[in-house]
Amino acid sequence: MSVKNSVIIVGGGIMGVQTAYHLALLGHTVTILDQRDVPNQWAASGDHLRVFRLTYGKDAFYTEMALKALPMWLELNVLSEETLLLQNGVLELAPKAAGYEAQSLSVLKDRKIRFEKLTPPDVKKRYPMYRSGAFKWALFHPDGGMIWASRAVAATASIAQRKGVKIRNGVRVVSVQKDKTGIKSVKDATGKVWEADKFLFAAGYWSNELLKPWGVPIKITKQEQLFLRPQEGRGRYRPEHFPVFASQASGFYGFPVHIQGFIKIGDHRKGPVVKAANPDEQRTLAPKFEASCRKFLKQFMPELANFVDFEGHVCWYDNTPDDDFIMDRLPDAPNGFVAAGFSGHGFKFAPIVGKSMAELIVGGKSELNLHRFRLGRFKLKKA
Repeated sequence: MSVKNSVIIVGGGIMGVQTAYHLALLGHTVTILDQRDVPNQWAASGDHLRVFRLTYGKDAFYTEMALKALPMWLELNVLSEETLLLQNGVLELAPKAAGYEAQSLSVLKDRKIRFEKLTPPDVKKRYPMYRSGAFKWALFHPDGGMIWASRAVAATASIAQRKGVKIRNGVRVVSVQKDKTGIKSVKDATGKVWEADKFLFAAGYWSNELLKPWGVPIKITKQEQLFLRPQEGRGRYRPEHFPVFASQASGFYGFPVHIQGFIKIGDHRKGPVVKAANPDEQRTLAPKFEASCRKFLKQFMPELANFVDFEGHVCWYDNTPDDDFIMDRLPDAPNGFVAAGFSGHGFKFAPIVGKSMAELIVGGKSELNLHRFRLGRFKLKKA
């Protein structure tokens, strides 16, 4: 028999631990089940760094959502006594006068968010590693920056545990038991049954397997990343001198030097669709992607293009058909909820996602308008 006001969360990534923390603040008994450890190094939340940006082209909804998340990240910095969000700024390189970056600038201006519009000589003077002929202009917003991802998961988990949240590592949920009234329990790989009043599925790219009975439309893509060490002038690439960078047109983004002196570069464009994530691929890198990184760097930051010391990583996105999230109650299961399909751009919103999911689970609605993230926008194909 389940404990009154009890919630089981399947998945101990950033969305799971953030929701657990906010549920605990609302007086609920919460247990997180994760198939590995929290943080899970194989999960999307287990990476070193994530981008925090306030820019989404003309899509002001996500800018507003990021604005809600920002003070919550800063509060988490204080609660954890760590710098989980470092606001060293984001530099976005625009290939033409109009387009995505210009739309972003307009939204920032309308909302009185700090920004600078930089000419190529401005960028070259401030950040001499850039080749000024590679872009038309650049948008810099100082409130953006980088999130230490795995640290953020670990810190939130620790704070949640101090509020009474229980975390059970090594518990792989394999099935969901339900009847006409809703979800009764989940069963793990050992056959153990876990009961609660309510259930949240926040298992990242494992969610599509768990949610097969509802036909939740999540596809997994394999995303490659490259970690390189600058051959010279490494100090110029430290966070206090070198902001997060992004090129929407090319898909590439990157970070300052961090752990062991590496710069991380990734491509946000969707990679190949895979049936399941394969942890054995975590450090493999296709020669084609290495060549693409060199080509990008040769165009924008030539001094980095001839890197010798580098490593490859693979991560996975859990994508929805429209790249918007899924934050909703499960159909035919009034006590079942899902937070998934964050499509490679959800981490920055984790505090407001966690708060909103907790409000939805407890009271049936949240302060944040979740209509955009409803499951009903898709035609579900039940298994």
